[in-house]
Amino acid sequence: MSGVLILGASHSGIAAAAALRGFGYEGALTVVSREEALPYHRPPLSKEALSAEEYSPALLRPETFYRTNRIDLERGMTIANVDTENRNAVATDGRRYEYDTLIFACGAEPRRLPLEVDPQGAAFYLRTHDDFIQLSSRMSRARTLAVIGGGLIGLEVAALAVSKGIRTTLVEAGERLMERTVSRSIAGYLLDRHRARGLEVKLASPVASIRRNDDRNTNIVSFGHGETIEADLVVAAIGIVPNDQLARRAGLSVESGILTSHQGQIEDRAIYAIGDCASWFNVDLGHHVRYEAVNPGQDQAKIVAASITGAPMPTRRAPRYWSHQAEIQIQMAGDVHKSEAEAVLKGPTSGAFSVLGLKDGRLVSVQSVNAARQFMMLQDLIGTDRDGLATALNVEFPPPRH
Repeated sequence: MSGVLILGASHSGIAAAAALRGFGYEGALTVVSREEALPYHRPPLSKEALSAEEYSPALLRPETFYRTNRIDLERGMTIANVDTENRNAVATDGRRYEYDTLIFACGAEPRRLPLEVDPQGAAFYLRTHDDFIQLSSRMSRARTLAVIGGGLIGLEVAALAVSKGIRTTLVEAGERLMERTVSRSIAGYLLDRHRARGLEVKLASPVASIRRNDDRNTNIVSFGHGETIEADLVVAAIGIVPNDQLARRAGLSVESGILTSHQGQIEDRAIYAIGDCASWFNVDLGHHVRYEAVNPGQDQAKIVAASITGAPMPTRRAPRYWSHQAEIQIQMAGDVHKSEAEAVLKGPTSGAFSVLGLKDGRLVSVQSVNAARQFMMLQDLIGTDRDGLATALNVEFPPPRH
């Protein structure tokens, strides 16, 4: 049976299936998932899930959704190879899935520490619900924790550990926190807030080795400059790597993700790629970009579904991200690294605010702290000039610099 074959039951994969049916696609539609579980939300695993007494993952869609929409969800199935010439994908058990159109939505895996750094595999990683179960169990018994990586996941795990009373040290090789995601000003704000809550943060501290001491039931984490710390538990959150191996073996263009056009299509026009495994060409920037977040992947899914069905192309939105770090809620939209100047807009409650990133007199990014409603309004203003912002926000613009 041909039709559309989606490899991966990720957020973007399920969003693509839903969008295809929503845009009127009537052909066969198959989603292949490596996990046995029904597709579920992953972001809460590093957020509220770790603070819950009991947690069951929230489903992306109820089981009835797949039957009602005639979506064949193949669970617990691993694809070994894709034959682009004959248009089929072959599973490890020999099962063959034919397609007219193929969508790679394979997601990504946690970046692992080098074997020479962690030869005993002492560090834990968090990506799937099975990972969460193991980590949650270990955290319930831990008194001390070392988190390697000062990005979004690392800070979320560290903040929750501090809330649980676990003495936690966060180790970041770079000069500041969340370097890829937030501006320097927000990074400084977060550093101050987390340290005030009791999190020990070590910046510019690359990890040289992790050694398990079974006699003392602890881990010795050593840094390049010679310092060491001990921790009952070590969690590594040093980024992700795209699951692009299938595409690479199939001879497709891969460079830190499957290379696609600005509408997700590769050189083989029967194949698309979306989500964490895909690197889309950004017309404005003139190069490929891989967005590691749920919202951009869902937007890509709708664009690809429209391209396949001939439906009107959805309006492109700026990439959006969010992070819950204990009582700190951060929402981000646009590209903070494009901004040449920043201005602060106070939020509706005490301690809430938004940082507006500006370039050439236009809004290019928004970062909001504990100001969800304000963020929803501001993200739609990205691209607006100063006069338009002053009118929309009813303020004398620009506001004070941050």
